[in-house]
Amino acid sequence: MGAHASRSASPVPADLLAEVVRLSRRFGADPEFVRAGGGNSSAKRDGVLFIKPSGVSLATLKVESLIALAIEPLLELLEAGGGPGDDQGSGEVLRVAESARVSPTDDRRPSVELLFHALLPDQIVLHTHPITINTLTCAIRGRDLAERILGDRALWIPYTDPGLPLARVIRDERNAYAERTGRRAPRALLLQNHGLVVSADTAAEIEELSRDIVARISDHADGQPPFSWGVVPRSGKERVPELVDALQSAIGVCTAAGSPPRVVVFDDSPLAVAAAGSELGRRFARGGPLTPDQIVYAGSWPLVIGEIPGDGEAAVAALEAALAERATRDVDPPIIVLVAGVGLFATGDTARQAATARTLYLDAMRIASGAHRLGGVRPLGSDERRFIERWEAEAYRRQIAFRAP
Repeated sequence: MGAHASRSASPVPADLLAEVVRLSRRFGADPEFVRAGGGNSSAKRDGVLFIKPSGVSLATLKVESLIALAIEPLLELLEAGGGPGDDQGSGEVLRVAESARVSPTDDRRPSVELLFHALLPDQIVLHTHPITINTLTCAIRGRDLAERILGDRALWIPYTDPGLPLARVIRDERNAYAERTGRRAPRALLLQNHGLVVSADTAAEIEELSRDIVARISDHADGQPPFSWGVVPRSGKERVPELVDALQSAIGVCTAAGSPPRVVVFDDSPLAVAAAGSELGRRFARGGPLTPDQIVYAGSWPLVIGEIPGDGEAAVAALEAALAERATRDVDPPIIVLVAGVGLFATGDTARQAATARTLYLDAMRIASGAHRLGGVRPLGSDERRFIERWEAEAYRRQIAFRAP
């Protein structure tokens, strides 16, 4: 028997769990706050944490999906050892989580962010990745702006690798705030280049504070100079269908690395065309990813191709040349391909994966344009990016997110 089998479970707080599931589903269905399998939620009572499984969508969460864990061993792990960088992987967290289960095990994993859920003292915790809030968290001057716009409504958390390191930094920042001010730390946490965490004893308080922070940042942004992509070239309308057909087929084959062709979706919305063709869009693409979600679902580095002067054959030649050059830099095949004057192509093993990649990349462009408007974009650093690229827990999240129909 596992360690969880001998632990007596407390009565399940049905009303509380129903409340956190309703909250999760409301926010999970709102594209301002959550995409794909991102974000997580939890409730706690009588020493037990009930947390969303990794990769399960907040929008589809059910009470029976929640995983029950004893809080005490989670806090013991949090307090063991030294600084926030002691454990850069998820293995120890998952091992302790498995031993802390109060119900029979299965193949689901709890969110790897379970430690900060256990740490926060309030009954309910909701972690989301709001686009508007991430325009601030991904801004170069994000911390200063957050203090000016939000004051003590939110506590800024500098970017930290997810899992145990992030939980320890949240603990330390909360303690430092309490020592500095003599007050308890704010219920809202702004995670740099990541998102928002709000905790409270009721779902209504969490919803009110989450939406209030979004509104305050939006109001501030409305007072800034308008954003412009600048010059955005467009290929002639008569050429675009031929270029799209040729590229869609070639991208599916060329990015498959010998496997069956990948599914490719095309987007020529104004945002996609601007991101693909403008100098600013190319600068954002080459600057690196902004958030873990962007890396997980859309990849770190899109392939950027300039304007194509010829026909479909010339387009395929330009694609092959760009992919060959990319291969010399030992970069993975692209998930996103940007073609100036044409638009955005997104790839995936399925149409759903490809559509999600497209959506997450365009969300990243919304975040980048908003951060640019707030004074400049702060992409993830190379070590921060590589951690997410290599992290097995994020690969697992993506796999689970696309497992359900």
